[in-house]
Amino acid sequence: MQGVNGARITHRIVVPALLTAVLWFPCAGHSEEGGQVVQDKQQSTEEAGNRHKLRSLPLLASDEPNMLGWTRDVYEKQGFMDFTLSMRYPLFYEALDGGYRNNMLPFLSFTGRMGQYFSRHSSPVVTKRFNPKLFLRFYEPSAVSAPGKELWSDDNGLDYYDIGYAHESNGQHVDSPALFDAAVASYGSPAIAQDYISRGWDYLGYKRHLQMHSYGVDSLDGEVRYFLRHGLLQATSEEYNAWEGPRTITRISQVDGLRLKLNFAFHRKWFKGASLSVTTGYKSFGRHDTLRAEMDFTPLSDLFGVPIVVWGQTGYNNNIAQYYRRAWAVGIAAAFETFK
Repeated sequence: MQGVNGARITHRIVVPALLTAVLWFPCAGHSEEGGQVVQDKQQSTEEAGNRHKLRSLPLLASDEPNMLGWTRDVYEKQGFMDFTLSMRYPLFYEALDGGYRNNMLPFLSFTGRMGQYFSRHSSPVVTKRFNPKLFLRFYEPSAVSAPGKELWSDDNGLDYYDIGYAHESNGQHVDSPALFDAAVASYGSPAIAQDYISRGWDYLGYKRHLQMHSYGVDSLDGEVRYFLRHGLLQATSEEYNAWEGPRTITRISQVDGLRLKLNFAFHRKWFKGASLSVTTGYKSFGRHDTLRAEMDFTPLSDLFGVPIVVWGQTGYNNNIAQYYRRAWAVGIAAAFETFK
């Protein structure tokens, strides 16, 4: 027990310390005393040379990886076809001189996730995530003058931070005992009917993306989400209904809100990279964590060139309808991004 308690205490200290350090970086990068920092970054860019050659960013780009694959949740008897569609588009692009004004550009993005269950009657497609977002992206000043870089080039090779407003839900309709009973009668079991319970919330978001090549890591992402009880798109958040019965977790902020992700790029012929991430809530901090690992392969790169992602997760919120449920999930998918 002492070892477990020690690991838990260490986790509660290390994770917030790393997240605080990541989120603090923009203050240093944009300060009046940041001239030397910019100069050092330019030198490191020159040393990187062709290793991190950047490309022009298309106006329509993927915000998160577009994925098509197979997922198995531990509480499901069988897996399902899992597909995610994600895109973003800059706003006022011409009015802001292609984004060069103030090193900032507003974006509108949308990410949707759905699952098709061939094991269920009529092989239904169930909406799992509906996530529109409006945000401002601020790039480091060094991105303008650094040799070999152009503002709004490949975002994976630049430092930036986002500030935005978003809505997240599962697009379902069951929000009363009567509708839940009707869903049970229609779909044949309470377990399946739970996928149709309506969940939704608005949140304020802040994300920091940092290049970490000198530390042996490709990049690092730190993210904070503050979930609103009442929002512009979700009048009142839908997180818990009394008729669902008592449970320990009744708020999304207990399992989500603080995220940290390490991205590793290996640039091998068939093994492209990996990532490790941890997510926890700011309410009851550190008590309900989610760990996720991903590995990127291109086993048939000469033939198809399609990256394959193998991933595993233990924790919460893989399924928004049952975000409160602690479980593991595994999957394999083809991943498509604008840049990788």
